[in-house]
Amino acid sequence: MTCEVTSPQVSSIPILDLSYADDPSKKPLLLKQLHDALFNVGFLYIQNHGVPEGTISSLVSRLPQLFDQPDEAKAALSKLNSPHFLGYSGFAEESTLGKKDLREQFDLATDLPVIWRETGESGISNEKTSRDLTKMYWRLRGPNQWPREDLIPNFREAFTNYHDALQALSYRFVHLVEEAFGIPLGTFDDFFLPKTAQHSAKNGKYMPPQHRIKLIKYPPSTGQYRGQGVGAHKDSSGWLTFLYQVGQEEGLEVVNAKGDWVQAPPIGGTFVVNFGNAFEAATEGAVKATVHRVSGLPLDLTVSEVRTYIPESVRKLRKESNEASSSNTVASFLDPRWDSLGESQLRKWIRSHEDVGRKWYGNEVADFYLQ
Repeated sequence: MTCEVTSPQVSSIPILDLSYADDPSKKPLLLKQLHDALFNVGFLYIQNHGVPEGTISSLVSRLPQLFDQPDEAKAALSKLNSPHFLGYSGFAEESTLGKKDLREQFDLATDLPVIWRETGESGISNEKTSRDLTKMYWRLRGPNQWPREDLIPNFREAFTNYHDALQALSYRFVHLVEEAFGIPLGTFDDFFLPKTAQHSAKNGKYMPPQHRIKLIKYPPSTGQYRGQGVGAHKDSSGWLTFLYQVGQEEGLEVVNAKGDWVQAPPIGGTFVVNFGNAFEAATEGAVKATVHRVSGLPLDLTVSEVRTYIPESVRKLRKESNEASSSNTVASFLDPRWDSLGESQLRKWIRSHEDVGRKWYGNEVADFYLQ
Protein backbone atom coordinates (compact mmCIF):
# COMPACT_ATOMS: atom_id res chain seq x y z
CA MET A 1 0.00 0.00 0.00
CA THR A 2 1.22 3.47 -0.81
CA CYS A 3 1.32 5.38 2.47
CA GLU A 4 -0.58 8.62 2.63
CA VAL A 5 1.68 11.65 2.76
CA THR A 6 0.11 14.92 3.77
CA SER A 7 2.91 17.13 2.50
CA PRO A 8 2.25 18.25 -1.11
CA GLN A 9 6.02 18.23 -1.63
CA VAL A 10 6.04 14.44 -1.92
CA SER A 11 2.58 13.90 -3.39
CA SER A 12 3.99 12.57 -6.67
CA ILE A 13 6.67 10.33 -5.10
CA PRO A 14 5.03 7.14 -3.84
CA ILE A 15 6.01 5.25 -0.70
CA LEU A 16 5.89 1.48 -1.10
CA ASP A 17 5.74 -1.01 1.75
CA LEU A 18 8.01 -3.94 0.88
CA SER A 19 6.52 -6.07 3.65
CA TYR A 20 3.58 -6.58 1.28
CA ALA A 21 5.85 -8.85 -0.76
CA ASP A 22 5.58 -11.43 2.04
CA ASP A 23 1.75 -11.37 2.12
CA PRO A 24 0.11 -13.22 -0.82
CA SER A 25 -3.04 -11.12 -0.45
CA LYS A 26 -1.13 -7.82 -0.66
CA LYS A 27 1.71 -8.64 -3.04
CA PRO A 28 -0.37 -8.03 -6.23
CA LEU A 29 -1.07 -4.50 -5.00
CA LEU A 30 2.63 -3.91 -4.30
CA LEU A 31 3.59 -5.09 -7.79
CA LYS A 32 0.97 -2.82 -9.35
CA GLN A 33 2.25 0.15 -7.35
CA LEU A 34 5.85 -0.69 -8.24
CA HIS A 35 5.01 -0.87 -11.95
CA ASP A 36 3.24 2.48 -11.75
CA ALA A 37 6.06 4.13 -9.76
CA LEU A 38 8.82 3.00 -12.12
CA PHE A 39 6.87 3.61 -15.33
CA ASN A 40 5.41 7.01 -14.43
CA VAL A 41 7.78 8.49 -11.87
CA GLY A 42 11.12 6.68 -11.78
CA PHE A 43 11.62 7.53 -8.11
CA LEU A 44 10.00 6.02 -5.02
CA TYR A 45 10.44 5.57 -1.30
CA ILE A 46 10.49 2.09 0.22
CA GLN A 47 9.73 1.26 3.84
CA ASN A 48 9.81 -2.01 5.78
CA HIS A 49 12.68 -2.93 3.48
CA GLY A 50 14.32 -5.44 5.78
CA VAL A 51 17.63 -3.62 6.37
CA PRO A 52 18.10 -3.70 10.17
CA GLU A 53 17.94 -0.31 11.85
CA GLY A 54 21.07 -1.19 13.82
CA THR A 55 23.02 -1.85 10.62
CA ILE A 56 22.10 1.60 9.30
CA SER A 57 22.71 3.45 12.57
CA SER A 58 26.07 1.75 13.10
CA LEU A 59 27.39 3.30 9.88
CA VAL A 60 25.51 6.61 10.20
CA SER A 61 26.84 7.16 13.72
CA ARG A 62 30.41 7.05 12.37
CA LEU A 63 29.88 9.60 9.59
CA PRO A 64 30.69 12.65 11.75
CA GLN A 65 34.03 11.06 12.69
CA LEU A 66 34.66 10.17 9.05
CA PHE A 67 34.24 13.74 7.82
CA ASP A 68 35.86 15.33 10.88
CA GLN A 69 39.17 13.52 10.35
CA PRO A 70 42.23 15.76 10.22
CA ASP A 71 42.91 17.19 6.78
CA GLU A 72 46.06 15.11 6.42
CA ALA A 73 44.13 11.91 7.15
CA LYS A 74 41.53 12.72 4.51
CA ALA A 75 44.23 13.73 2.03
CA ALA A 76 45.88 10.34 2.52
CA LEU A 77 42.63 8.78 1.21
CA SER A 78 42.40 11.03 -1.86
CA LYS A 79 40.91 9.61 -5.04
CA LEU A 80 44.11 10.74 -6.72
CA ASN A 81 45.69 7.69 -5.10
CA SER A 82 43.23 5.31 -6.76
CA PRO A 83 42.78 4.35 -10.43
CA HIS A 84 39.47 2.85 -9.25
CA PHE A 85 38.08 6.32 -8.32
CA LEU A 86 37.70 5.12 -4.73
CA GLY A 87 38.51 7.31 -1.77
CA TYR A 88 38.01 10.89 -0.65
CA SER A 89 37.16 13.93 -2.75
CA GLY A 90 37.11 17.28 -1.03
CA PHE A 91 34.69 20.14 -1.25
CA ALA A 92 33.95 21.11 -4.88
CA GLU A 93 36.40 18.57 -6.32
CA GLU A 94 33.72 16.74 -8.33
CA SER A 95 31.86 18.19 -11.30
CA THR A 96 28.39 17.62 -12.75
CA LEU A 97 27.46 19.21 -16.07
CA GLY A 98 30.70 21.17 -15.98
CA LYS A 99 30.00 22.82 -12.61
CA LYS A 100 31.56 22.09 -9.24
CA ASP A 101 29.41 20.15 -6.77
CA LEU A 102 29.38 21.78 -3.35
CA ARG A 103 29.94 18.67 -1.27
CA GLU A 104 32.67 16.38 0.00
CA GLN A 105 32.44 12.63 -0.16
CA PHE A 106 33.99 9.22 0.33
CA ASP A 107 33.51 6.63 -2.42
CA LEU A 108 33.79 3.02 -1.27
CA ALA A 109 32.78 -0.25 -2.89
CA THR A 110 32.80 -4.00 -2.67
CA ASP A 111 36.43 -4.62 -1.72
CA LEU A 112 37.88 -6.54 -4.67
CA PRO A 113 41.36 -7.38 -5.96
CA VAL A 114 42.81 -5.71 -9.04
CA ILE A 115 42.16 -7.75 -12.19
CA TRP A 116 43.16 -5.29 -14.94
CA ARG A 117 46.22 -6.29 -16.96
CA GLU A 118 48.58 -4.16 -19.01
CA THR A 119 48.52 -4.85 -22.73
CA GLY A 120 51.04 -7.58 -23.37
CA GLU A 121 50.42 -9.29 -20.05
CA SER A 122 48.23 -12.36 -19.79
CA GLY A 123 44.92 -10.58 -20.09
CA ILE A 124 42.54 -13.45 -20.51
CA SER A 125 40.83 -14.90 -17.45
CA ASN A 126 40.30 -18.64 -17.01
CA GLU A 127 36.53 -18.42 -16.55
CA LYS A 128 34.10 -20.47 -18.62
CA THR A 129 33.76 -17.51 -20.95
CA SER A 130 37.08 -15.73 -21.34
CA ARG A 131 37.42 -12.01 -20.73
CA ASP A 132 39.94 -9.61 -22.10
CA LEU A 133 41.18 -8.03 -18.89
CA THR A 134 43.32 -5.50 -20.76
CA LYS A 135 40.19 -3.44 -21.48
CA MET A 136 40.67 -0.10 -19.76
CA TYR A 137 37.37 -0.23 -17.86
CA TRP A 138 38.47 -3.28 -15.85
CA ARG A 139 40.80 -0.90 -14.07
CA LEU A 140 37.75 0.49 -12.26
CA ARG A 141 37.62 -2.67 -10.13
CA GLY A 142 39.89 -2.72 -7.11
CA PRO A 143 40.23 -2.33 -3.35
CA ASN A 144 39.03 0.48 -1.13
CA GLN A 145 41.11 3.05 0.68
CA TRP A 146 40.06 2.54 4.30
CA PRO A 147 40.22 5.21 7.01
CA ARG A 148 42.55 4.52 9.93
CA GLU A 149 41.05 2.24 12.57
CA ASP A 150 42.44 4.38 15.41
CA LEU A 151 40.58 7.43 14.06
CA ILE A 152 37.26 5.66 13.38
CA PRO A 153 37.07 2.39 15.32
CA ASN A 154 35.11 -0.42 13.62
CA PHE A 155 34.30 1.68 10.56
CA ARG A 156 35.23 -1.06 8.12
CA GLU A 157 33.00 -3.58 9.91
CA ALA A 158 30.07 -1.14 10.02
CA PHE A 159 30.46 -0.31 6.33
CA THR A 160 30.74 -3.97 5.30
CA ASN A 161 27.59 -4.93 7.22
CA TYR A 162 25.69 -2.05 5.58
CA HIS A 163 27.06 -2.98 2.14
CA ASP A 164 26.02 -6.62 2.54
CA ALA A 165 22.51 -5.69 3.71
CA LEU A 166 21.99 -3.34 0.75
CA GLN A 167 23.32 -5.96 -1.64
CA ALA A 168 20.71 -8.44 -0.38
CA LEU A 169 18.00 -5.78 -0.67
CA SER A 170 19.05 -5.00 -4.25
CA TYR A 171 18.71 -8.63 -5.37
CA ARG A 172 15.30 -8.86 -3.72
CA PHE A 173 14.15 -5.58 -5.24
CA VAL A 174 15.26 -6.52 -8.76
CA HIS A 175 13.18 -9.70 -8.49
CA LEU A 176 10.15 -7.59 -7.56
CA VAL A 177 10.77 -5.37 -10.58
CA GLU A 178 10.88 -8.46 -12.79
CA GLU A 179 7.53 -9.61 -11.42
CA ALA A 180 6.00 -6.14 -11.71
CA PHE A 181 6.85 -5.91 -15.43
CA GLY A 182 6.19 -9.51 -16.38
CA ILE A 183 9.88 -10.26 -16.93
CA PRO A 184 10.65 -13.93 -16.15
CA LEU A 185 11.74 -14.20 -12.51
CA GLY A 186 15.52 -14.53 -12.26
CA THR A 187 16.24 -12.96 -15.67
CA PHE A 188 18.88 -10.67 -14.20
CA ASP A 189 20.45 -13.26 -11.90
CA ASP A 190 23.07 -13.91 -14.56
CA PHE A 191 24.35 -10.38 -13.96
CA PHE A 192 23.84 -9.92 -10.20
CA LEU A 193 24.17 -13.49 -8.94
CA PRO A 194 25.84 -13.74 -5.52
CA LYS A 195 28.75 -16.11 -5.12
CA THR A 196 26.74 -18.72 -3.23
CA ALA A 197 24.63 -19.35 -6.34
CA GLN A 198 27.42 -19.08 -8.88
CA HIS A 199 26.99 -22.68 -10.06
CA SER A 200 23.52 -21.90 -11.45
CA ALA A 201 24.55 -18.99 -13.69
CA LYS A 202 23.29 -19.64 -17.19
CA ASN A 203 25.60 -17.52 -19.28
CA GLY A 204 28.88 -18.61 -17.71
CA LYS A 205 30.05 -15.00 -17.41
CA TYR A 206 29.45 -14.49 -13.71
CA MET A 207 31.85 -12.18 -11.95
CA PRO A 208 31.26 -10.83 -8.42
CA PRO A 209 29.69 -7.39 -8.83
CA GLN A 210 31.27 -4.30 -7.35
CA HIS A 211 28.61 -2.22 -5.67
CA ARG A 212 29.60 1.38 -5.01
CA ILE A 213 28.51 3.44 -2.01
CA LYS A 214 28.93 7.20 -1.66
CA LEU A 215 29.06 8.77 1.79
CA ILE A 216 28.33 12.45 1.23
CA LYS A 217 28.35 15.63 3.33
CA TYR A 218 26.60 18.74 2.03
CA PRO A 219 27.15 22.14 3.64
CA PRO A 220 24.15 24.39 4.37
CA SER A 221 23.04 25.95 1.06
CA THR A 222 23.40 29.51 2.30
CA GLY A 223 25.87 32.35 1.89
CA GLN A 224 29.12 31.28 0.23
CA TYR A 225 27.81 27.73 -0.20
CA ARG A 226 24.78 28.63 -2.27
CA GLY A 227 24.78 26.58 -5.46
CA GLN A 228 24.42 22.99 -6.58
CA GLY A 229 25.04 20.25 -4.05
CA VAL A 230 25.07 18.04 -7.10
CA GLY A 231 23.70 19.22 -10.42
CA ALA A 232 20.66 17.87 -12.24
CA HIS A 233 21.49 14.47 -13.66
CA LYS A 234 20.44 10.90 -14.25
CA ASP A 235 22.55 8.15 -12.74
CA SER A 236 24.85 7.08 -15.55
CA SER A 237 26.80 4.60 -13.47
CA GLY A 238 25.24 1.42 -12.15
CA TRP A 239 21.82 -0.18 -12.34
CA LEU A 240 19.81 1.19 -9.42
CA THR A 241 20.44 3.38 -6.40
CA PHE A 242 19.27 3.20 -2.80
CA LEU A 243 19.61 6.53 -1.02
CA TYR A 244 19.41 6.89 2.76
CA GLN A 245 18.99 10.51 3.82
CA VAL A 246 20.50 11.41 7.19
CA GLY A 247 18.87 14.13 9.28
CA GLN A 248 15.91 16.33 8.46
CA GLU A 249 17.41 18.81 6.00
CA GLU A 250 15.57 18.91 2.67
CA GLY A 251 17.85 18.94 -0.34
CA LEU A 252 16.95 16.16 -2.78
CA GLU A 253 14.69 17.20 -5.65
CA VAL A 254 13.36 15.16 -8.57
CA VAL A 255 11.55 15.96 -11.80
CA ASN A 256 7.97 14.70 -11.82
CA ALA A 257 5.93 13.54 -14.82
CA LYS A 258 4.93 17.13 -15.57
CA GLY A 259 8.53 18.32 -15.67
CA ASP A 260 8.33 20.18 -12.37
CA TRP A 261 10.92 19.92 -9.60
CA VAL A 262 9.49 18.20 -6.54
CA GLN A 263 11.21 17.96 -3.16
CA ALA A 264 11.94 14.49 -1.78
CA PRO A 265 12.57 15.19 1.91
CA PRO A 266 13.90 12.61 4.38
CA ILE A 267 11.26 10.20 5.68
CA GLY A 268 12.30 8.11 8.64
CA GLY A 269 12.97 4.44 8.02
CA THR A 270 12.92 4.71 4.23
CA PHE A 271 15.27 4.52 1.28
CA VAL A 272 14.75 6.54 -1.88
CA VAL A 273 15.13 4.28 -4.94
CA ASN A 274 15.82 5.21 -8.53
CA PHE A 275 17.13 3.48 -11.64
CA GLY A 276 19.99 4.57 -13.83
CA ASN A 277 20.33 5.33 -17.52
CA ALA A 278 21.31 1.78 -18.44
CA PHE A 279 18.11 0.21 -17.16
CA GLU A 280 16.01 2.88 -18.88
CA ALA A 281 17.83 2.26 -22.16
CA ALA A 282 17.61 -1.53 -21.83
CA THR A 283 13.84 -1.38 -21.25
CA GLU A 284 13.47 1.31 -23.94
CA GLY A 285 11.94 3.68 -21.43
CA ALA A 286 9.58 1.27 -19.63
CA VAL A 287 11.54 1.92 -16.43
CA LYS A 288 12.33 5.60 -16.11
CA ALA A 289 15.62 7.01 -14.92
CA THR A 290 14.52 10.25 -13.29
CA VAL A 291 16.47 13.49 -13.43
CA HIS A 292 17.35 14.56 -9.90
CA ARG A 293 19.61 17.00 -8.12
CA VAL A 294 20.68 18.10 -4.67
CA SER A 295 20.51 21.92 -3.93
CA GLY A 296 27.28 -3.71 -9.89
CA LEU A 297 27.11 -5.15 -13.14
CA PRO A 298 29.83 -6.93 -15.28
CA LEU A 299 31.70 -4.10 -16.95
CA ASP A 300 31.90 -5.91 -20.28
CA LEU A 301 28.14 -6.33 -20.41
CA THR A 302 26.41 -4.14 -22.98
CA VAL A 303 23.02 -2.48 -22.80
CA SER A 304 22.21 -4.14 -26.13
CA GLU A 305 22.85 -7.55 -24.54
CA VAL A 306 20.67 -6.74 -21.52
CA ARG A 307 17.91 -5.63 -23.87
CA THR A 308 17.78 -9.13 -25.37
CA TYR A 309 16.80 -10.50 -21.96
CA ILE A 310 13.80 -8.16 -21.67
CA PRO A 311 10.55 -9.27 -23.33
CA GLU A 312 9.35 -7.20 -26.24
CA SER A 313 6.09 -6.64 -24.37
CA VAL A 314 8.05 -4.65 -21.78
CA ARG A 315 10.25 -2.79 -24.26
CA LYS A 316 7.25 -1.48 -26.21
CA LEU A 317 5.33 -0.22 -23.15
CA ARG A 318 6.59 3.34 -23.47
CA LYS A 319 5.79 3.50 -27.19
CA GLU A 320 2.30 2.13 -26.62
CA SER A 321 1.65 4.75 -23.95
CA ASN A 322 2.09 7.49 -26.59
CA GLU A 323 4.39 9.18 -24.14
CA ALA A 324 7.82 10.29 -25.23
CA SER A 325 10.65 8.40 -23.60
CA SER A 326 14.03 9.84 -22.73
CA SER A 327 15.20 9.43 -26.30
CA ASN A 328 18.50 11.19 -25.69
CA THR A 329 19.31 8.74 -22.93
CA VAL A 330 18.45 5.73 -25.04
CA ALA A 331 20.32 7.16 -28.01
CA SER A 332 23.47 7.70 -25.96
CA PHE A 333 23.56 4.03 -25.02
CA LEU A 334 22.94 3.00 -28.62
CA ASP A 335 26.15 4.83 -29.50
CA PRO A 336 28.57 1.89 -29.88
CA ARG A 337 31.21 3.78 -27.88
CA TRP A 338 29.08 3.72 -24.71
CA ASP A 339 27.00 0.56 -25.18
CA SER A 340 29.40 -1.29 -22.86
CA LEU A 341 28.54 -0.56 -19.24
CA GLY A 342 32.26 -0.44 -18.51
CA GLU A 343 32.87 2.24 -21.13
CA SER A 344 29.90 4.21 -19.82
CA GLN A 345 31.11 4.02 -16.23
CA LEU A 346 34.69 4.95 -17.11
CA ARG A 347 33.39 7.93 -19.07
CA LYS A 348 31.27 8.99 -16.10
CA TRP A 349 34.14 8.82 -13.63
CA ILE A 350 36.63 10.66 -15.84
CA ARG A 351 34.10 13.40 -16.55
CA SER A 352 33.41 13.74 -12.82
CA HIS A 353 37.06 13.58 -11.69
CA GLU A 354 39.18 14.75 -14.58
CA ASP A 355 42.32 15.03 -12.45
CA VAL A 356 42.10 11.39 -11.39
CA GLY A 357 41.41 10.32 -14.97
CA ARG A 358 44.42 12.16 -16.37
CA LYS A 359 46.75 10.84 -13.67
CA TRP A 360 45.87 7.15 -14.03
CA TYR A 361 44.59 6.83 -17.60
CA GLY A 362 46.61 9.50 -19.40
CA ASN A 363 45.67 12.61 -21.34
CA GLU A 364 44.78 10.79 -24.55
CA VAL A 365 42.24 8.54 -22.81
CA ALA A 366 40.87 11.42 -20.73
CA ASP A 367 40.45 13.63 -23.80
CA PHE A 368 38.54 10.85 -25.57
CA TYR A 369 36.03 10.45 -22.73
CA LEU A 370 35.72 14.18 -22.13
CA GLN A 371 34.70 14.97 -25.71
